[in-house]
Amino acid sequence: MFSTEPLRKPTISAAEQPVLNRLVGIRNQLAALKKDRGNYYRPNDIVGLYNDLLAQVWALYGVRTSEHNDNDAYKNRLDAVLDECFQLFSLFYLALGKNKEVPATYVQLVTIKQNFELLNDTGIYTDGKWLYQNV
Repeated sequence: MFSTEPLRKPTISAAEQPVLNRLVGIRNQLAALKKDRGNYYRPNDIVGLYNDLLAQVWALYGVRTSEHNDNDAYKNRLDAVLDECFQLFSLFYLALGKNKEVPATYVQLVTIKQNFELLNDTGIYTDGKWLYQNV
């Protein structure tokens, strides 16, 4: 009935590995920029790295489509690194004052999504109805 085998996250395919390597490189560059308190962020650097990230997203889309791993439930380490990159870019765009651009909204949207998931998991909010409606 119950399996004693540990749950395993999907592994990185050989086709996804170059995308993961590039994403880790982008994340490391962003982390270095974030730690550098002696210089201001240059918008051209951030936008250039963001364009690199978008190129990797399209490459990942192509790989996952060809491997038939294009559903939202499929997650591996690459997805976690990609999320970290988008969160860092979101914070950089906010720091640059580009609040109305799409990358800046990512952190806020992820926070809202996590709050809804928490409400759903705890049973406070399910099926569009509040649990304590008459309070």
